[in-house]
Amino acid sequence: MKRLFGSRLPLLVFAGLLSWIFLFYSHNLVRRLDETNRRANDTIARFWAGTQIPFSIIVENRYHSVCTECGLMRETSGPGGVSQSFCPVCMKRTAWITVPRWTDDQMENVLDLTRSVFRQLTRSIDYPTVITDNAGQPQIVNGDPVPFELPGDVLAGYKLLIQKLDEANSPIPMLGLEGDTIGWLHYGSGSLSRELSMVPYVELAVLLLLAVVLLFGVRSELRREKEMAWMGFAKETAHQLGTPLSSLMGWIELLRQRPGLVDDPELAEAVDCMETDVSRLGQIASRYGEMGKKPRLKRGSVNEVVSQCLYYFRSRPGLVPEGVELEAVTESRLEVMLNSVLMGWVLENLVKNALAAVTGQVTGAVTVLTRDLREGSGVVEISVSDNGRGIPFRDQSRIFQAGFTTRRGGWGLGLTLSRRIVEEYHGGSIRL
Repeated sequence: MKRLFGSRLPLLVFAGLLSWIFLFYSHNLVRRLDETNRRANDTIARFWAGTQIPFSIIVENRYHSVCTECGLMRETSGPGGVSQSFCPVCMKRTAWITVPRWTDDQMENVLDLTRSVFRQLTRSIDYPTVITDNAGQPQIVNGDPVPFELPGDVLAGYKLLIQKLDEANSPIPMLGLEGDTIGWLHYGSGSLSRELSMVPYVELAVLLLLAVVLLFGVRSELRREKEMAWMGFAKETAHQLGTPLSSLMGWIELLRQRPGLVDDPELAEAVDCMETDVSRLGQIASRYGEMGKKPRLKRGSVNEVVSQCLYYFRSRPGLVPEGVELEAVTESRLEVMLNSVLMGWVLENLVKNALAAVTGQVTGAVTVLTRDLREGSGVVEISVSDNGRGIPFRDQSRIFQAGFTTRRGGWGLGLTLSRRIVEEYHGGSIRL
């Protein structure tokens, strides 16, 4: 692991540093854009607040009273025609005439011009804006004035829009002449700001994707190295077993050629047992040899593999516990592409585990069942079942892990090798 990551360490450091720089730059860019956006909206708020001041002056103080003798002018709240009042210049009561300070046309032109400028300003931006009074009632939405009386559903829609805008950006207060708040500007985020705000997340996702790809690459390389190590170990084991096995077969042959072998039944039986066990060792060496290379598959009979496996257990004293029935239920002519040596190893592991599960019971049964899943498709199911104590639920997810075993003295490799043989070499599946 250290060697695998060590060769990629400079690349990992460079990729991490580059990603961090891009993340920092994009985050800073989004922050600066948000600040610029807020300053622009603050200008809009100031403009709208400023337009409210002349509006109030025009509406409330649009008339002048003029002294008919000296021409002194003073503000008045409304039209009054001709009136008598004290003049501070003439120092006496004189006649005063009330005249308009602004004509209706002039006032309407100013209002229209101000509204037009504000409407064009708010419509030139690509995000929603809402101006509300201090009570939170919408006054202007996207530059258009809101009617005083609104239907309930429309007002609720405006309220929801204001809530969403406030979640995106805090509202900007609009101040009057005396510094008091006369309203609030609620605004959203522009399309460019929204797109840029997604850049850090996209970069982070790409970085995570690269990390996942690298992790899978490292795992694949580790698995390949483990595969090569296992194949080398299997080949070496088969080779190391092959040499003494050849010698043992030679010694057994010499024993058979002894003149007194026929006259000594016990010695003859011992030689037969030795030959059987040596053949068994030869079969094990052959299995390791097949595991150490890509196995050759050829069409063979599944039932024949099952029969040979059961014969091995039945012919060896003590392998099948007393009171346990070992049987096979097979369909005729089940032929598939397989490696009979390795598939026999799989069946041997499964049957051995089943026999261990029923050991100690008064009556036990182990059944090997074969059947054609889809006729003519070459897919065959082999099941090994028993009436033993079963596998605890907490262990069911770990039975195929290397090194896991519930038997004292077990290595926990039988099911691991069986899964490898079935899935990787035969393209099948094995399950509990």
